[in-house]
Amino acid sequence: MAVNSYSFNPKRFAAAILDMHPTLQQSLYRLIKECIKVMADDRRHYDERNQASHEEAKCIMEYLNKHGRNIPLR
Repeated sequence: MAVNSYSFNPKRFAAAILDMHPTLQQSLYRLIKECIKVMADDRRHYDERNQASHEEAKCIMEYLNKHGRNIPLR
């Protein structure tokens, strides 16, 4: 399933998380959290196409920095 394909369906991908083993769900969440950190970083280059994602990622990181928890690998 290629993310850069027009046929990629984020909702279908997200729904498939329910079928994953709990350890894989934890790993996926940690991966997504790291992606958000990178997207929120003001030192990275972004343009108008991903400015909204950058700004939203910054808001998410602000929340996680205040309320986020360690996600263990179990």
